[in-house]
Amino acid sequence: MKARLHPLRFRCLVLTAAVLSSCATVERQPTLTFEQHTLRIPLTVAANGSVSLAQQPPMTGRIDLSPILDEERNEASVPFKTVQVMMFYGRYYVVADGFRSVWELTPRPGTSTASYRKIPVPLESGESALTGCRLSRYGPSQSSCLRLDRKGTDPIFISARGEVSHACP
Repeated sequence: MKARLHPLRFRCLVLTAAVLSSCATVERQPTLTFEQHTLRIPLTVAANGSVSLAQQPPMTGRIDLSPILDEERNEASVPFKTVQVMMFYGRYYVVADGFRSVWELTPRPGTSTASYRKIPVPLESGESALTGCRLSRYGPSQSSCLRLDRKGTDPIFISARGEVSHACP
């Protein structure tokens, strides 16, 4: 009986050694840094209230901003000629001179719709609407914010969660 166990033990040891040696030579895949954070596009508003994302590739599509434009109408009812759209962490942010808020658009995967919400921007005294608006990405990649610069005021920052602050966390 002892003679039978010895070859069985030897086979188990050989099999174990083979398995362990194959685990020791793990092949590493090459990696690279890949970050997609922002895309800022100045767009012209058409008469029907829509904007064209691009006339040609790489980005094509349309966004119907008419519900947002209707809510942002200024007292003088002057039509908005241009808006600024910026993609930031998969959401789109829209602002224009004359707006009182930044608007966050969240595409719904697998559909041709997006939900949207208003992000109120604190206006300075004497300011009735935003002027000189410019959206940009701000901060390190691990904790970047959307930055809103405007004429004559300090910048406002919007976190990835959509929270407004006077500093980028």
